[in-house]
Amino acid sequence: MKRIPPDPAPPPANSGAEEWQRPSPFAILFFAGSTVRHVVRGLQAAALPWLALFLTVRDDPGQMRSFVVFLWIFAGLIVVAVATYAVVQWLCFRFLIARDRLFVRRGFIRKSTLDMPFDRVQGMNVERSLVDRIVGLVTVTLDTSGSAQAEGSLPSVRTEVAQRLRTQVARRRKDADRIGAEEGAGGGGNRAGASRAEKEDPDSGGLEGRSPGAEAGANGSNRWGRTLLGLGPADMVRIGLANRNFIVMAAIFGLVADLLSPGPGLEPVLELLASGVESAAGTFAELGAFLQLALVVVVVFLLLAAAFVQTTTAAFLRHHNFTLWHDGSAIGGGTFRSRAGLLTQREIVVRTPRIQQLTVNQDLVLRCFGKFRMRALPAATLVAQGGRSPGALNLAEVLEVPVLGGRSAEELGRLAFGREGRGIAVLPGDGRFRRVSPWYIRALAMRIWLVGGAALGFALAEWGPPGPAGDGWVAQWLTWWLALAPVAALLGWQLWRRRGYLHDDDGLASRRGFLGTTVEACLMRKAQAAVVKRSPLQRRRGLATLIVRLACGKIVLPYLEAGRAQELHDYILYRVESSQRRWH
Repeated sequence: MKRIPPDPAPPPANSGAEEWQRPSPFAILFFAGSTVRHVVRGLQAAALPWLALFLTVRDDPGQMRSFVVFLWIFAGLIVVAVATYAVVQWLCFRFLIARDRLFVRRGFIRKSTLDMPFDRVQGMNVERSLVDRIVGLVTVTLDTSGSAQAEGSLPSVRTEVAQRLRTQVARRRKDADRIGAEEGAGGGGNRAGASRAEKEDPDSGGLEGRSPGAEAGANGSNRWGRTLLGLGPADMVRIGLANRNFIVMAAIFGLVADLLSPGPGLEPVLELLASGVESAAGTFAELGAFLQLALVVVVVFLLLAAAFVQTTTAAFLRHHNFTLWHDGSAIGGGTFRSRAGLLTQREIVVRTPRIQQLTVNQDLVLRCFGKFRMRALPAATLVAQGGRSPGALNLAEVLEVPVLGGRSAEELGRLAFGREGRGIAVLPGDGRFRRVSPWYIRALAMRIWLVGGAALGFALAEWGPPGPAGDGWVAQWLTWWLALAPVAALLGWQLWRRRGYLHDDDGLASRRGFLGTTVEACLMRKAQAAVVKRSPLQRRRGLATLIVRLACGKIVLPYLEAGRAQELHDYILYRVESSQRRWH
């Protein structure tokens, strides 16, 4: 059996070997930003104690002054600590690009060495901030199979280094692909069967068979492969209109306004605002009814225009000139590559075999435009490793298409799933979706009714009309709770209407939603586990819920007939055990 001999162990970092390199000093900014993100996550856990302390001392001018001084000192110490830590990280960071692998050494007190063979690399993502573009640098991250963490990261390196790394990865993958094909031709058990299957079905699995810099093919594709999608200014407007940031910002502003109630240091500002509001209210009262209505309309229009400008600007900054390519190789499953960004350019690479699940979403705004949003979730696990929380990981990138049409979504689904996915629907309006049992309405309605009743009781206790608690409060709560029953039933019915599922011999899809709709699709052979659960209500009605766990999450099919759920469960496990193709 032929094997590619590995390179010898790398020389020590202090041996003077020319191959060992250090990133540009601009990498200090990268390390500082990464450290700041971790610090912010840590401070979030202490937000409530800090807020409680602020609410305690804000009525005392002396304590409030001391509190503000302490905050400034604390913030200054954090800035100094972050800057020092970033510089130390840069000084201790070394990398070496060998023939078949990447070595990365980092750490000051706790030193670590990363040895990443190139044949494990599933994607090479490139990001260029505005500073990187000015000085000719890039930040490279390498994703491996079965991990949510972008294990190999080279911040602020020269473009020549990134190109050399790309070439080495492509050459190694082509060599491994060729040897795998030779082994498959001569036998070799499951791996041979997998190689034969990959040769028969280019979209089913295998390794990348063509480097990103390949020549243009006969179909006119460029060096990245065939161009599947390109977004223009009109698409940026659609993305901005479909953005939910305005609602989130309004909620944050309301919370801040509630916290910044009268206190030391805020009285002059609040008095000025109060006088301005009173003056505006007097002027408003002197206007006629028509002018009052016109003024309200103008104010609402200005608020909506401000929200539109904010969300559209964010869409241009993140998705400007979004382009999606697909490099379909003769042996491997091909590669999806996207590039977008106005100030910071991001290049995302996801190999087709690594895609575990496709998620297609359509909210009310996108539905008006007849558009969808798609995400291709790669093989990854978010379970904490080595005692670290998932928030501390440098997560691998997810291929996201912010807006696309129905035909484009179907084409991307076919490319992602290959010949196996011909019967898998990715659009919510597909007529092949079957609805789950109508008993699902009762379960949802009961859940909404009980949770809503508890919320109503809490709201009446906190903000209800003043008066002694007793029978009057209980009667009022019962009245509102009973009135909530038809609303809960209507909500449950709407959720049931959007719930559906379909499957064929190779894959399955689940549909859910309330106002919008989301479709989650996957191949059965990529399932990590399948579980059948039955609640007391389901047992009485002969129903069950099927949960299919993937390497990137799970797909839930609720309230199926118990026999049907068990058949699907057994068949999924059969497909997993009998498949000889790689799942990543």
